[in-house]
Amino acid sequence: MSEAATEAKNTQEEQLSISTGFEVVGIERIPEGERHHTQLADTMLLWWSANAVVVTVSLGALSFYYGLGFWGSVAVIIAFNILGALPVAFLSTLGPKTGLAQMPLGRFAFGFQGARVTSFLNALTAIGWNAVNAAIGATLLTSWSGGSLPTWLGLIILVIATALLSTFGYFIMHRFERFAWIPMFVLFGYVLFASVSHLNVGVPTTASGAGLLVGILTFGGAVFGNAIGWSSYAADYTRHQPTSISSRKVFLYSFFGMFIVTVLLESLGALLITGLPANTQALPDTGSLISQLIGNGPVQSVVLLLLAVSIILNNAPTDYSFALSLQAVGVRVKRWVLTIVGAVAYLAVALVLQANLNLNLMGFLLMMAYWLGAWNAIVLLEHVIRKGVYKAEDYTNPSKLPVGIAAIVALVVGIGIALLGVNQASVIGYEGPLAKLLADADVGFPLAVIVAAVVYYPLRRWEMKKYDR
Repeated sequence: MSEAATEAKNTQEEQLSISTGFEVVGIERIPEGERHHTQLADTMLLWWSANAVVVTVSLGALSFYYGLGFWGSVAVIIAFNILGALPVAFLSTLGPKTGLAQMPLGRFAFGFQGARVTSFLNALTAIGWNAVNAAIGATLLTSWSGGSLPTWLGLIILVIATALLSTFGYFIMHRFERFAWIPMFVLFGYVLFASVSHLNVGVPTTASGAGLLVGILTFGGAVFGNAIGWSSYAADYTRHQPTSISSRKVFLYSFFGMFIVTVLLESLGALLITGLPANTQALPDTGSLISQLIGNGPVQSVVLLLLAVSIILNNAPTDYSFALSLQAVGVRVKRWVLTIVGAVAYLAVALVLQANLNLNLMGFLLMMAYWLGAWNAIVLLEHVIRKGVYKAEDYTNPSKLPVGIAAIVALVVGIGIALLGVNQASVIGYEGPLAKLLADADVGFPLAVIVAAVVYYPLRRWEMKKYDR
C-alpha cells in the first residue's frame, strides 16, 4: 500500500494509538484534524529526559584530552550547545505545521529519491549512536556488579529494555519521558554531592596557542555533534501536535529542553575529571570514573545501576526514529517491527565498540557533526528559499518535489571538503591535510556547514529555474 493510501486510514489508527498508547502509524502524514497531542511542555520534557543520561556526562568528561580546564570546558560546552540546539528547536516547529516526520520533510529539499539517501544515512547514524550509548551503559552495569556481570550480558539487558519502550512509539515515549528526568536529576545530584570533596573548579587551562585551538574545535565539534544529532529526528516528536500551537513556544520549549540539560550534565562530566589524580594518563570509562569518586556501598550501588538504566531514555527515541528513517528509505515494514530490527543491529555494533570506548564516542560524535552539519545547512536554506511554505500533501508526489540535484551535490561536496579537515587518526587512522596544517584540529564540521551552504544556494536557484519545482 502506498503512503498516500495508508494516510487515509490515519483517523481510525490515531484514535487506536491514543486509546492504547501503541502508535500504529509510521511515516504517514498525520492529518490536521487528527493531531491530539496538546501538552506542549512534553516537547521540553522529552528533550530533558532524552539527554539526562550518563552518556551526556561522558561527553563532558572528554575535555580531559584537551587541557581546557574546568571553566574553559564549560565555555566551549555552552557555545557549541547553542549552535547545536538552535537547528533542533527550529526543525521541531515544522512537525505541527506539516504533520510530517523529519526525514519525509527532507524531501522538500532533497527530492523523493534524494531523501532516501539521507534517510539511510540517518538510520546508520541511529545505529551507531545507540551502540555507543549502550556500550557506555554496559560499563556501568559491569561496575555495579563488581565485574561479575559480563559486558555483553549488560548490553543485552539494556537493548531489550529499550526495545520494550521504543516499539510502543510516540505516545508512550512522551508519557514516559515526561517524568523520567526527575529521578535522573536526583541521581546526578547525588553523584555531585558524593564526589564534591574530590573536585576542583579551579583547574586552569593548560593548553595554549595551537593546542588551545585544537581543544576548542575538536571538543567543541563533539559537543556540537551530540546536539545536532537530534536535528534529523526533531519533527518526529512534534508531528502529532496541532497546527494551532504557537511555533514560538515549540521553538523555546525545544531549545531550552536541549540546552539546559546538555550544558548541566556535560559540565558535570568536565567537573568530575577534576577529581582524577594529577598523574592520570588515560580517561577511565564512565562507570569506573563515577565509582572512583562516589565510593562503594549500597546507596552507591543503586546509583550506578540506575545510571546504567538511564541509557534507555536516550536510546528509545533514537530507535523509534531509526524505524521512521528506514520507512522513508522505502522499507515497507511496520514501524514497531523495524524498532526491533534496530535494537538487534545496534547490539551487534555495540559488542564491537566496547574497546577504546571514549575514543569511539569522540569519533562518532564528530562524524555525526560532519554530515548533519551539511544536511542542516541545506534544509534550513531550503526553508528560507521557499519562505517557510510547505505543501505537506505533496510529500508523496515526486513530480511536485524538488529534483534533488542541488541538495545531493551540496551534501557530497560539503562532506568531501570536510574530509580535508577531519582528524580521526585515533579512531579510523585518517587525518585530513588541513587538520594536519592546523596542528591536528578537527575542523570537519564547520567546513561541511559552510561549503554545503555555499554550493546549495546557487545550485538550488538553477534547479528551480530549470525544473520549476
